[in-house]
Amino acid sequence: MNGPTGNESLFSSGVLVVRDDTVSVSESFVSAVEEYLTAFEESSSDDLVRAVETRLDDEMLVDAFVELGRKDPRSVAELCALADKQEASTEAEWLSVLPVLRLFRPNSTLEGGVPDGAIPVPADHLPALSRVYSPLAVYVWLDDCPPCDSLKSRLESLFEEPRGMQLFAVYGPDYQEFLAREYHVTAGPALLFFRDGDVDVRLYGDQSDSAIETELRRVQQ
Repeated sequence: MNGPTGNESLFSSGVLVVRDDTVSVSESFVSAVEEYLTAFEESSSDDLVRAVETRLDDEMLVDAFVELGRKDPRSVAELCALADKQEASTEAEWLSVLPVLRLFRPNSTLEGGVPDGAIPVPADHLPALSRVYSPLAVYVWLDDCPPCDSLKSRLESLFEEPRGMQLFAVYGPDYQEFLAREYHVTAGPALLFFRDGDVDVRLYGDQSDSAIETELRRVQQ
C-alpha cells in the first residue's frame, strides 16, 4: 500500500487535538488504546490475531500486524482504536496515517537526529512495517556524525512534501547486531529503500539530492 495521504483525518476524526498551540492525542483516543492494551494483556494471543483480522482484509497485512503486535501490542491497540475512529475512511487511508501515532506515545522521546517528517521506530519493527508500507525509506543515523547531519537536512527538504512513501528513522547504535544480521548495514548514515519487505537498495554516507531522487523514483515504479 502507498502512504502517506496526509494527517488531516486524524484531526477530523478526533484522534488528534490542538490545545494551547500544541498537538496532542485526544483523551478519548488514549483511553481507547489503553482499553485495547488491557484486553490484550488479559486474553490469549488468539484474541490479538482476531482483533487484527476483523479490521484488515489483506492476509499479508494481517500477518504483518500480528508479527508486529507480538513485539509491540500497542501497535495493534492503536490499529484497532484508529479503525474504530475512522470507519468512514478506506483501509488504505487510515493505515497510511497510523505511524504518526508513534510520535505521541507515552514516554516517547524524539532523538535530535531524526529528520522532520520521519517516524522513529525500533529496527526490529522493520520486518513487519516494511511489508505493510511498500515502498518504504529508512534512515539509519548515528551520534556526532557530520554526514548524518547533512543527510538529515537533505531528507527534510526532499520529504517536505508528500512523496508517496513513509520515511522511518532508526538510531543505529541501539540495533547494531540486528541491522548487520538482517539488512547487512554495518556503517552509517545509511538510507535503505524497501519494496515488499525486502531491501531494494542501500545508500551509504551523505548522498546528493539527485542520487536520492533517482532511487525514490525507481523504487516507486
